[in-house]
Amino acid sequence: MFFDGFGSSRRIVAALTISIALPIAGTALAADKAITPATKPGAAAGAASGSDEPYAKVVEVFSGDTTIAGEKVVFPTENPGVKSLIVTMEPGEKTAWHQHGTPLYAYILEGELTVTYEGIGDKLYTEGMGLLEAMHVTHRGHNTGNKPVRILAVFLTGDGGKPTVAEEAPK
Repeated sequence: MFFDGFGSSRRIVAALTISIALPIAGTALAADKAITPATKPGAAAGAASGSDEPYAKVVEVFSGDTTIAGEKVVFPTENPGVKSLIVTMEPGEKTAWHQHGTPLYAYILEGELTVTYEGIGDKLYTEGMGLLEAMHVTHRGHNTGNKPVRILAVFLTGDGGKPTVAEEAPK
């Protein structure tokens, strides 16, 4: 067989591309079909019950649009993203004084934390509590319990804001 250079090579590459892409495309279609609401297990049962909640057991931890300092939450519009951390503090440990340059949802996984807010005072958060943390109010956390406190911190990043910004101690 004679190859005329680029033309035949292109046909071979095109044939290989099609033969490789077909199984991938078939898998993608199957995956797409599997995740549609109508084909999910229990879809008909959820619709029959009239409930908008897809979960059998739900405990609401937090719902709101205002931080503990009364600031309205504004979601980032440029380069939005999510950064989540689990912060662990030993008994007696304190954070540095700081603010947050992005909205922060926090959930106390275990232990207790007292946060001192400039101009507001102290607030105690215990295991199972969720909150929208103050953004533009200087504050610091203190583990006032007798065991480590573990906090799930979920920052909504973007707009050039830094999750944590060091601040001077209030006077």
